[in-house]
Amino acid sequence: MKNGLLTVLLASCATLSAQAPAPSLSGTWQLDEARSQVAATAGIIGLIPAGAPKTLHITQPANGTVVIESQVNEAHVRIYKPGRETSTPAGQGGAVTMTSKWAGRSLVSEGAMKAPNGDTTTIREVVAIGADGKSLTMDVTTTPVGQTEKVSSSLVYTKITDVGPCEKWPTPCKKFP
Repeated sequence: MKNGLLTVLLASCATLSAQAPAPSLSGTWQLDEARSQVAATAGIIGLIPAGAPKTLHITQPANGTVVIESQVNEAHVRIYKPGRETSTPAGQGGAVTMTSKWAGRSLVSEGAMKAPNGDTTTIREVVAIGADGKSLTMDVTTTPVGQTEKVSSSLVYTKITDVGPCEKWPTPCKKFP
């Protein structure tokens, strides 16, 4: 009888952990350049031409979608829908198409950036939230067009609550009279 109850309890725990909600990546994050290893061709493609954005804004609504934006006023954004394929515009007429899934506390996405001329760069991104909720790591691996070797970056971000005045952003706002 005791073994039967133990088996039921263990099965219940396994079911609950399998249904655990995805961790929240939401917030504003600033690149910790000292702790990051950035390769120009292994950045967050579609958010910045090369390297890593200094600031990320991440929104994660209740429907499970994850939206990652850079601090550029021209709406550079990437959309992730765990369990589905998504395609977001990138560059001048290109698109990043990724399939994402949750693996524990990490969002794992794989796909490619296809340029208007047909050149394709494969991409793998793993975004993980720190246990304290104050750090975010994004490991990006790409195989750039014309190369066979993979290039990797490990981007470490720290959560912030103040982004400073928009006049000091990469694409500053303008005050009208």
